[in-house]
Parts: sequence; C-alpha cells; structure tokens
Amino acid sequence: MPLPVRELDDLDFGQLVADALTLIPLYDPDWTNYNPSDPGITLVELFAYFTEMVLYRLDQVTDESKQNFLKLLGVTLGDEELLADGIYRAAKQFSECYRAVTAADYELLARQSLLAVPGILSTYPDLTVRTLCLINTDMENGSGEDREAFGHVSVILVLQTENQKDLMREMTAIRQYVKASLDECKLLTTRVHVVEPDYREVAIEMVVSARNPGIGSTVNDRIVQFLDPVSGGENGQGWPPGRKLYASDLYHLVEGITGIDHVTNVTLDSPDLLPFQLFKLKELKIEVEA
Repeated sequence: MPLPVRELDDLDFGQLVADALTLIPLYDPDWTNYNPSDPGITLVELFAYFTEMVLYRLDQVTDESKQNFLKLLGVTLGDEELLADGIYRAAKQFSECYRAVTAADYELLARQSLLAVPGILSTYPDLTVRTLCLINTDMENGSGEDREAFGHVSVILVLQTENQKDLMREMTAIRQYVKASLDECKLLTTRVHVVEPDYREVAIEMVVSARNPGIGSTVNDRIVQFLDPVSGGENGQGWPPGRKLYASDLYHLVEGITGIDHVTNVTLDSPDLLPFQLFKLKELKIEVEA
C-alpha cells in the first residue's frame, strides 16, 4: 500500500502574516508599528495573499501537467522512464552549456574543446589551461588598440606545460580545432577568432632584509607565482589582462612572507598593458641583506 502524499505547503494567509511579523524585529528593530494602517503591514499582507495563492497552485499540479510542461521544454519521457527522472534530466540539460552567447560561454566551451583535442592530455599531462574571451574584438587582424570589431569574438588560449616548446609547435592545429568547435556553437553572423596570448615582458630587481639568506628562493617563487598568467593574480585565477603591475603590489606581496623583515628597494620595469595583454617575466633578481 503506497504511503499517502502529505501536503507540506499548508500555510494559510493568517499564518504567513504571523510568521512575517515575527521576523520584523530581526531585520528592522526600529519598525514597531504593526497596525493594519501601516504601509509596511499592508505590503506584508499583500505578499502573504499572493504566497497563499502560489502554495495552493503547487498542490494542484498533476503528473499529467508536469509531463506537458516537460514537452514544452523539448523533453519526452522514455519507455518506462519515471517522471522524477525526466524532470531531473530536463533540469540538468538547462545547466549544460552547449551554445556560445556570453563571454563566459565562450571561455567554458573553448576550455572543453581544448581539453578534447586528441592526445593533448596524454602528451602533456601537466597542462594547465586558461581561456579569455573578448567581445567585439578582432585579435587576428587588428593592430595596437585598433582591434574593435562589432560581431567579432576573440578567444585567447593561455597554456602552460613543462614541455612548452613542443606545445608551441602544435598551437596552430590546436587553435584550428578549438575554432572549429566554437563555430558549431556560435550564434549566426558571429565571427570567432582563436589566438595565442599577447605578452609584454616585465623585469624586477628587489632587495629585501631578512635574517635567513636562503629566503631569496621563497621570494622568487612567490613573485613568479603572483605573475603567472594561468594561476597568478590576487585571486589565483591568473593575472588579469590589462592590469598594470605596481611596485606597491610587490611590497605588499613580499612583506607578507614569514621571515621577511622589510623590502629595502624595488626596481621595476613594467610596461602599461592594453586590455588584452598579459605579463611575461623577463628577469627577476632577488638580493637578501641582513
């Protein structure tokens, strides 16, 4: 004998209003007038009225109605498929990205297609990937700041591996593979460009004061990680394109390392970046003085 389905949403208008009134002191202690003439109480009663209507309708949705709703979403139950499984399948398909519309869509789909390149993960098991998308930008044909092109989308592939030289030899084929995948997902009339990063070199010389002379390697590693285009930056998601590097960034970073007394001097050669450019560390010298 099946268990009876309980009606869980059974709150009526009076209970909804009473619950709302008990929450008022929590969110607004200065609100003390609960008379029906108070405009706030009027709104509480109005929302309670509409909530009661919605709760009533929830209990009136039959299995047949749910199946009709699924058909509107393009989902048809399979043979012997349970209704709950069909609803789960419908909800899951709406969380999957299969069409490139926003910049986030392009970045996600570009990453997925990149990792699907035949043999790339077996050849480069330590591969780290970051994808960047620029809307209304043509990174293939423009020059300097003159890269604005409406209807064009440029996707930048930032790849890192210990075997970087071999990977660079395959970049043309990789870019073509990703572009073909994105062309299948893009909206009509959109032109997609898949390019490599545009790097600008930065040089850093730093003198730090510390008791341990071997701490220089720690400082070096921390700065290299901070400027990493894939996993650097303040949030660990890669250096933001176009974001200039300041000496104050290095002071704040290094003086937060345990064992560093203070930063004595910083010589920084850091160019201004365009919105689509990233840093590449050209030279880094760390000197530790007692």
